Formats: sequence, C-alpha cells, structure tokens
Amino acid sequence: MIKFVVEKKKRKKAGTEARKESSLRDWFGRKGAKGKKGGWVDCNAPDGKGGYKECAQGKRKKKPACRPTPAACGERGKGKTWGKKSAKGKVKEGLDAYDKILKLLDETKIQIVKEQDEGEEKTVINFPKFKINEKHWGKNLNTEDRAVIERIGAQLRGDDPMSRVSYLQDFLTQTEQFSEDISVGEVIGALMFLDIFASVVYDFNAAVAGFLFEALFAGIFEGFQIDATAGGGEAGTTDVVLNVKPKGTGSKTGVEYSFKLLKEGRTKIEGSFTDIIDGISKSSDASETYLVTLKSGEEGSNVTLKFYEFTIRQDNWFEWIGNPKIKIMPTYEEEEFTFGEGEQPDLVQQGVLGVLKAKIVDGDLIIKPTGQRSLRKYDKIEVEEIDVSKIEGNKRRSKLFKMGLKDEKGNYPIYLIPGNKYKINKQTGSKRVTDYSDSASFINLYGAFLKEGAFTGPNGEDFLTYVGEGVYKTDPEFFNRLKTLPTYGGGKGAGQFVISQYYMQNHPEIDGPVQLVLDRNQFQSAAAQYANLIGDQIFEIFTSLSKLIDDVSGYFLGVQASARNAYANRAKEESKKLAESAEKNLVKVTEDDTEAALRRNKYRRRARASEPELGMGRGVKGESLIKMLVGKKKILTNKNEDKL
Repeated sequence: MIKFVVEKKKRKKAGTEARKESSLRDWFGRKGAKGKKGGWVDCNAPDGKGGYKECAQGKRKKKPACRPTPAACGERGKGKTWGKKSAKGKVKEGLDAYDKILKLLDETKIQIVKEQDEGEEKTVINFPKFKINEKHWGKNLNTEDRAVIERIGAQLRGDDPMSRVSYLQDFLTQTEQFSEDISVGEVIGALMFLDIFASVVYDFNAAVAGFLFEALFAGIFEGFQIDATAGGGEAGTTDVVLNVKPKGTGSKTGVEYSFKLLKEGRTKIEGSFTDIIDGISKSSDASETYLVTLKSGEEGSNVTLKFYEFTIRQDNWFEWIGNPKIKIMPTYEEEEFTFGEGEQPDLVQQGVLGVLKAKIVDGDLIIKPTGQRSLRKYDKIEVEEIDVSKIEGNKRRSKLFKMGLKDEKGNYPIYLIPGNKYKINKQTGSKRVTDYSDSASFINLYGAFLKEGAFTGPNGEDFLTYVGEGVYKTDPEFFNRLKTLPTYGGGKGAGQFVISQYYMQNHPEIDGPVQLVLDRNQFQSAAAQYANLIGDQIFEIFTSLSKLIDDVSGYFLGVQASARNAYANRAKEESKKLAESAEKNLVKVTEDDTEAALRRNKYRRRARASEPELGMGRGVKGESLIKMLVGKKKILTNKNEDKL
C-alpha cells in the first residue's frame, strides 16, 4: 500500500553533545582542538584544516566562542551571536537571511510513504526540492532550471492563467472525479507546482514574492519576464509575456501581462500613466492584461488567493485609467394596466389615498360634493355612480408621478377610474452609470483637458463629451492627444493611475474571481486520494534518488573523515540501486502520441532554442518582442505591497 504523509525533519538541538556524556569528567575530557587529547575549541577561529583552534585568550578577529568539541559548534541556538557586539545592521540582516534559508530547507514537504510489512520500518521518499530561481525561470530561457519548470507546466491543464488556477483548485477538491482521468505525471506535476507556489507566497515578502510569482508563471507558460530596469518604453507596464490561448481564439500567442500580488482589502492597483500609454500606443491592436491576485489569511495558516483578470485597450481606456464614479441606478420598463382589473402594480395600490363616489358625464369626472346645494345638482345627474380612487395630487411629492403614471391622454391623473387604462414605469433591474465629472482619479489625470477651451475633439466637442459619447474609442489620434497632458512623461508632474479593488471586483468586464486555497494539509489530503496512481516503479526510483541526495549532501557537508567516508560508501550503493531501478522502470518509449507528450517535446525544444519563439499577438511584434526581452522597463510596485 502506498500513501502520502507529511513529516518534518528535525535539526540537532543545543546541548546534544553534552547529553552524550554520563559525567562532567567525560564532558571536560573530550577531544578538543585538532590533534589534542582534551581542551575546548574556539568556534570562531577555524584552523583552515577542517577543525578549530584551541580556546585561548589573546588577539583574535572575533571574541572567543568556546565549546568542548568541534561538533558542538554546529548545534542549533549556538554561535548566532558569538563574538558579535551588536545584532544590528548588516549582521542582523545576514543572520535573518541564514535563518530564512534554514527554514526553507527544513520546511514540511509532501512525501510518499510506502508501508512495509508489520514490524518493518516505513520507507519515506521526498519529492525533489526546487531551486527558487527568478532569473532562470523567467529570463534565462536556455537553462536546465527553466526546462524543469516548463516540464511541470506541461503537466498542468488550462491554456491561460485563470483556467490553470481553476484546474489546480479542482485538482485539490474534486479528487474523486479527477482520479478517473488523470496521469501520474499530472498528479506529480500539480503537487510539485502547488508546493513551490505555496513557498513563494508564504516565505517571501511582497516585493520578492511578486518577482517570483511573475517568473514562475513565465516558466509554466513558456514565456519570459521583462527586466525591472529604468524606463517603460514599448514594454509599458508589462511584467511578463505569456504564451497562452486567449478565450475565443484557436491558437496560442504572446500576451503581455502585468502582475499584481496584493493583500485583499484597501490596497489599490496602481501604475505609471506614462508607461501604460506607451505600452498600448505602440500599435493599433495593442493591449495590456492585468492579472491581479488578492491574498487573504494570516501567515502560518491557510492562504486564499483570488485571481482576477482584465484587459485595458483603447476602446475601454476610461473604464480603467482615470476610472469614473460609479452609480447603480434602477432600470424601468413602461407597463400598461387596467385599473380595478387583474393584478395591479404594487406602487399604485400603495399610492391610493382613499375611495370617492363619482359620476362621468360626457367624459368628465364629477366627484360627489359635500355641500347641500351642489349635492342636489349632483343627484339630478342620471348616470351610474361609480367608485374612484384618489391619489397624491402634488406632483413634487407623488411617487406615482415620478414613476411616470399617466392616463390614455398622457396626463398625470388625480383619480383612478375603474376600467380605464393607465401606464406606469415598472422597475426591471439596475444599470451601472458612470460619472466622470465627480471622479478624483479622472480629474487628477485629465484635469488640464477639463478647462474651458483646453481640448477640442475631432468633431469640435469638449473633453467630457469626447469621453462620455465614446468618440475616443475610434479616434486614431487618441494617444497623441493624451501625450500632450502634463501628467504624461517623467518628472514631478507624472501621473499615476489608481484602481480600487472594489471597483475592479464589480466591473462588468472583470474575469474572476477564481480562487485557489494554499493549504499544505489539503495538498497532503489530495495526494492521499491519488495514491493509487503512484505505482511501485515510481516508488523505487524516488526512494533511491532521495537516499542518494541525502548521502551526497552528507558527504560534502560532513566534517569528520569517518562520517564523510560512510556517506560516500552509502551514496555509491544507492547510485547502483538507482541505476538498476532506472534501467528496470524507465523503459524506452517508441511512440507516444498523447497531447501531453507532444507539448513536453515542444516546450523542451523551445527551452533549448537560442532565441524565444513566442507567438506574436495582442500588438507584440517580432522586433518589439526581442527588444522587450533585452530592453529596459520600469516596474512600478504598489505603495502598500510591502504590507502583504
């Protein structure tokens, strides 16, 4: 039986060496400096030969840090501040970085455990550990690290970021359905990707995580990262170019993406007004797609990522750049009804103030009077008396008037007569109404055009008319007009566009949210559900490989000769077992016509190619693509991204 479990490696605790001895005599009598029979060693004074100098006072580069044995110098909790006068500045930074590395190396990983017969020790193997490498994933396309991440990407379903994230969440939560139609490679690829993605999100601050996020997606979508150097130029606000298949298209193409990894809440999506203009104005069909990921959950617990995607183009420019104030207004549809017959509009029933007696003479309504003289005249009218309903006569206060109530002549009635037909506006829903004149973002970017006579459109219209009536959508001079604004260009007056999370989430053009929950316990649970796909052949290879890695590491990291030689001997034995297992299980593939295999071969060829051969679409021309790969670009991070 094969199952998946989580286990955590334990580091040696402080005092381990001391506990090996039964008395203080043993403790102080242990071998100390190299070549000595006893005495303590100075852990801050290596002798250059694999040991340490004798512990003694005198002139030393660092304050002596004396321990009874060389092995004790490596105990956890010891030596971090030995010989240090202060834990501030560069010293503290270096120690923090060291602790971070240790944390990553010791971190809980997904492991496969094969249960042996009762009484036998269980054998545990690890999935291979990745080098988290922004440079090789996203920029150096011809490296082995890049080829590895592409091979993992080839095992993930979905032709674009949103569909791939959706697949990963389904992989974790719909294991029963997926188990019927998933390969071993897809299971291992998904688990390995999720584990490293979780490390990126959990273990790095916002700035570093953002770069790694871009590089990781560049790798799995055979794209590339744009250098974060000075100046946007044609690259605009683009962070990565991904080779994806946009919805509604039949083939993959190079799509420019700007990535944002933000804490969910009030943190805004921000960017350079100049860069976004330069990036989209480079060609008539250019655009910029934003992949915004909102992170929620505390460090050390489950983290939920919500992915949103939207695209900025010329024809929807003002929906995103200098976005307007949004009001949700009700929509109405005129409805005809016969008063007193059938179902009556709710508002009409609520608006009736009372019922009065009346008579109709030659089409005129005569209400029954209260005075005696008038009443006698009324009684002499020989027509049938009817009941009429009185409504609010003051139009300013009348809800019925505001809802467009009118009779057959188009007039607002004060009395409703049974059998007569009326019309009123009935609410059918709501609509999104934009108001640019009251938008701070709009005014900050385009304020110079709002002054009287400052802007003249192609038809002589002012700026608000130009925007409100959508003239800009087809104006060939649109971007040239924007480039005359003082908020365009470098310097003190350069503008920043701002988009709130609330605005993005409620925009009708938004794609999302697609949710992915990063929870290593859930990863482990999913792995257990797919356990039947991990056969003995996979187990044998990974077991030998894992043991070989441990032994090789022990050999190179060891200090004492006897321990290193023992590791070397075990490594040689494990390498033989690995070779035998590989020879037995990795049989030659003569024909593999599966779609996944074809994708892997294509990705591998591209990883080895001398130049990237990405599809050219969304305004990314061949020459421009190469320029963007080696050119300069400024990545404007959000002011609050460091709060993640």
